[in-house]
Amino acid sequence: MGMVDHYLEIPGMVAGEDMSGKQYRGVVISADFTVVGVSNANTSKPIGILQNDPTSGEPAVIAMCGVCRAEAGGTITVGDSLAYNNSGDVISDAEVTDGTATDLHIIGMAIQAGVDTEIITIVLYGPVRMGLE
Repeated sequence: MGMVDHYLEIPGMVAGEDMSGKQYRGVVISADFTVVGVSNANTSKPIGILQNDPTSGEPAVIAMCGVCRAEAGGTITVGDSLAYNNSGDVISDAEVTDGTATDLHIIGMAIQAGVDTEIITIVLYGPVRMGLE
């Protein structure tokens, strides 16, 4: 039996940009209470992972915690702690804990292995700030 998505969703979210190419990537909230894609992993404050592919103004399904799918931004092993890259893809903590990252947010754990651009299943939890001040 395969893994099943089971996550809490943030209700009432709307895409603040065309996100049709950003399904399964991290998102941040804008000042106007819309969501946009992560564009800078060191300064973004992620709120979850987009689970659908809306265009601007359409409803956005945002997983905020639980078991969901995410796009890999590199090689990921089961059990890896995860963060985002500048495109909102999830990356292994091994790629971001070298002491040079600032304002890094660990957002979950891989429960499925994957490689770059592959959609994997993860356990998503509230972002925890890591890295240098």
